[in-house]
Amino acid sequence: MHLKRILVACSGGPDSMALLDKLNNKNSYYLEVGHVNYHKRETASRDEKIVKDYCKNNNLSFHVLNINPMDVKGNFQAYARVVRYEWFNKLCTKYNLEAVYVAHQQDDVIETYLMQKKKGLDVDYYGIRKTNCLYGVKVVRPLLNCSKNSLQEYCDKKGIKYGIDESNLTDNYERNKIRHSIVDKLNKNERKELIQEINELNKTKEEINKQAINLIKNGLKTNTDKFLSLLCFEEIIRIVASKPMSKSEIKEISRQLTYNKNYKLIGKKYVLVKEYNKVSVFVLPKQYSYDFDEVSSYKTPYFKMCKKSNVKMSCAFVKNEDFPLTIRCFRDGDFIRMRYGSKKINRFFIDKKIEYKDRLIWPIVVNRNNEVILVPGIGCDKGHYSEKPNLYVIKL
Repeated sequence: MHLKRILVACSGGPDSMALLDKLNNKNSYYLEVGHVNYHKRETASRDEKIVKDYCKNNNLSFHVLNINPMDVKGNFQAYARVVRYEWFNKLCTKYNLEAVYVAHQQDDVIETYLMQKKKGLDVDYYGIRKTNCLYGVKVVRPLLNCSKNSLQEYCDKKGIKYGIDESNLTDNYERNKIRHSIVDKLNKNERKELIQEINELNKTKEEINKQAINLIKNGLKTNTDKFLSLLCFEEIIRIVASKPMSKSEIKEISRQLTYNKNYKLIGKKYVLVKEYNKVSVFVLPKQYSYDFDEVSSYKTPYFKMCKKSNVKMSCAFVKNEDFPLTIRCFRDGDFIRMRYGSKKINRFFIDKKIEYKDRLIWPIVVNRNNEVILVPGIGCDKGHYSEKPNLYVIKL
């Protein structure tokens, strides 16, 4: 039988100890156990010993990462999250593990949702996802339907030791305040209603997200009023921005699109642009760069190079000292030296009303000194003009 090879993230609290024991009692898993000791409180070593002893008694491999809080600058929780998951990733790689299992439970889902609502965030998912990828590692949360009380009762019934993190008992963090003032006081019906509300919101969000993705992938281009009237326009903005956004941030972007002639929102994967009275959204093109030691016949998805052609404004005369030539995509700040002086290439694009999407992949020819000597469709610099050009680079 094939065993799922997984890493169990175990803090020593009742949630993670319940998760560890439940997984350990299934025959379909091979387990490695990871514990992070932040040394932030006096009972941190106690929690480490709880996990270590369980692993020893059940013949499980135990790994610990020690963090010195004195080495941390800035937001400790943000730092700890990055370090924690980067370490999980290393363990998964080293021991050929498929995923890391963490003990987020139903109370965490509700707390996260209430925090999202309080901040007015337009998120890609309400509550907590059952699976996702963080810092290169697959994360699985199998306890999202279990309440915190039920997990503690599980441990008590089976005699499983666990530690209580005293910091969770204070109201020093926003999440703790929400937990103590709202979540802990919910009865079964109120909890059920909140979970149903979260599920319905996520179902609606998924449908709107599909509409948004389809429009983006199909190359959305329309006038501003029509874009802002789309049911999924807020989702499109969030997808492009690649981060949760508040209603006020969405409102400000809408205002910019309404009143500004030009506007750009560039994310990790997509770009939203308003120009020439149109709003367009498209996949951010990949950057490219090709080096050449001589002029030859060569074709790429972005341009073709040759020695002869009838295409005007796409040729130059290159000398031996120009090589190696580099043909790459346009970059902000690129300029070319003309007979009447230097001019930014972006200015040429604006004058010729070339759309931003095309500018991003427009081929630029530079010589060994990193000087722009040719911009196809615009012309060459003053030092490479000739009635008998020996290089043609044609934009495709």
